[in-house]
Amino acid sequence: MDKTSIDWYFDFVSPYSFICFHRLGELPAKISYKPVLFAGLLEHWGQKGPAEIPAKRKWTYRWCTWWARELGITFRFPGHHPFNPLPYLRLAVAAGASDRVVRRIFNALWTTGDDALDP
Repeated sequence: MDKTSIDWYFDFVSPYSFICFHRLGELPAKISYKPVLFAGLLEHWGQKGPAEIPAKRKWTYRWCTWWARELGITFRFPGHHPFNPLPYLRLAVAAGASDRVVRRIFNALWTTGDDALDP
């Protein structure tokens, strides 16, 4: 079967991106990883991120924790969230943004509870 190609745009700061990354294998497609700065999109459209709005922050944290548990995904919020994902996005681009690279970065950020701001 010939696989379709899908461009997947993500930011390492997003817990939704982390969880969705684990579900990409369910798609019958070749995934092309496209790191983007979510904060740049929010700024362009004059929006705040979910973690910047107290009620949305609480909902996002609870929902993502529940969703990951339901899917059997190891999941712990980083010690600081939101954090500046730019160094991680740059690392992904520099390393080729392959499945292996994106997985290693996501796992370092979203499975340990470590401080994402610690170099």
